[in-house]
Parts: sequence; C-alpha cells; structure tokens
Amino acid sequence: MAAPSALVLKCPRCGEVVPHRVLRGKIGGKDEIVFGGVVRCSKCDAISNVVTREPKPISVPLVVSWLDRSEKTSLEFAPDEDVTVGEELDLGDTRISVTAIESQGRRVDGAPAKSIDTVWAKRIDQVRVKFSVNKGNRTVPHEVLAAADEEFEIGEIVDLGRDRAVVHHIRTERRTLRQGRVRADEIVRMYGRVVRERTSR
Repeated sequence: MAAPSALVLKCPRCGEVVPHRVLRGKIGGKDEIVFGGVVRCSKCDAISNVVTREPKPISVPLVVSWLDRSEKTSLEFAPDEDVTVGEELDLGDTRISVTAIESQGRRVDGAPAKSIDTVWAKRIDQVRVKFSVNKGNRTVPHEVLAAADEEFEIGEIVDLGRDRAVVHHIRTERRTLRQGRVRADEIVRMYGRVVRERTSR
C-alpha cells in the first residue's frame, strides 16, 4: 500500500489539527494500518516525525438504486465508524444517500460499520426530470437526466435527442412557475413544446 500524500494530524508545534504533507514515509501493519514518516504542517510549516495507527477499513455490502435498477457493490468504512440513514456518502464519482441499514437481521436507523449486514442507498447526484412536450396535436412524455442542483429556466430550450423543446412552465410540489428558474430536484414536471429549427442552406 502506497503512503498517502497528506494526513490530517495534530501538529506537535502549533497544536492545530490540520492537513500535513507527507514528505516521506511508509505504511505497514497486519491488523491495523501503521504509517511512519516525516510530515510538514500546512499551518506553521513545522517538520516532524510521526507514527499513526488506525484500524484497517472493512468492506460493507451496499445496494445502490438508480432509476429502475439496483446494483450490488461495497463501501469501505472504519470498523467503529457510525453509518446512519439519511447520511450522504461518496461512492467513486457518485454521491449517494443512505436509505436503509440492516444490522443483525433487522432494520435500524444507524449502527457502527462492523455490525452492519447491508446498507441500501440511492444515487442523489442525478435526478430524472419528467417533461411533457406538446408535439402538434399530441403530448409526448420525455425524461431528462440532470444533476440535482442543475437549474431549468422558463424559455430554455432542452435537447431531447431527435427533438428540441422550449420550456413554457414548470410544476413543483408547491406551485407552477411561468417565469424564473428551478432546481432539477424540486421539479415535479416540466411542460413545453417542440421547436422547429430553420436550417439555412
């Protein structure tokens, strides 16, 4: 295992708990991760020799749901790290939210990682936005994938593959907007019409 490029430590000189740049060092240990090496404090630039010990992470089974499918994977935690329902975690480049935890055969609101059987979560970095598009004399349902914090604006033209549509109103749980902009994760449904594009020869 390669030594980390930085560690968060309490500096022996200034006493602050801050990132320390690893100048050199190595990792060893069987039952725990032991790092020994030389680090530089990011606050006061003091250089010191350190030895740190931490428990080896354990792999916890994880079921992530996204759109209409679920995927089995796993996530590493420190054995005593608490995991709770509603907590947001990073899974690679994906942001997920814990929806359920099973510990010793029953559903719980939270538990230390070492006693968890399975964690269920859903992806929250992308949402599916429903979009009803008026196409001549019929309305066609579409779905647009967007980042949760991406905003859609009345009058904006949205690419739907073969078609493009202009948004003319947006419904949220509380109101219907005919002007302004709304975050994707607040939208119940968007309404719009297909725009015919003139192509110049």
